[in-house]
Amino acid sequence: MNEFKPPVLLRDQMRADLIEAYLARDISLADAAESMELSRRQCRRLVKRYREAGPEGLINRRRGKPSNCQLKDNLKAQVIKLIRTRCRGMSPTGAWRLLNAGFGLSISKETVRKLMIAENTWVAHPRNTPG
Repeated sequence: MNEFKPPVLLRDQMRADLIEAYLARDISLADAAESMELSRRQCRRLVKRYREAGPEGLINRRRGKPSNCQLKDNLKAQVIKLIRTRCRGMSPTGAWRLLNAGFGLSISKETVRKLMIAENTWVAHPRNTPG
């Protein structure tokens, strides 16, 4: 059976080396955690995963998967349809107010702005810089 094995990144390799040094008692847990810029508790969790699964256990389990913070496809399609039809010519803030108050859609201003830029319904203007 072919299982997908994500590539080991430099950070993952560094973590594996530090954990191996800790297990060989060359460095303390506190030193390993400080080198990895993690708490000692998190470092203990990584050591446990390393003992159970080896270097592959250090790889983030979310790697290669979509973010949990994405809009659902049906909500995104609904928002884009409303932006194209009802929010034409509006700024992202105005469109956001209409979507929240008028249609009861709970979505952030920044998300509305990004969708409007992606759909070419609004163009971001560069700020005037003094000087």
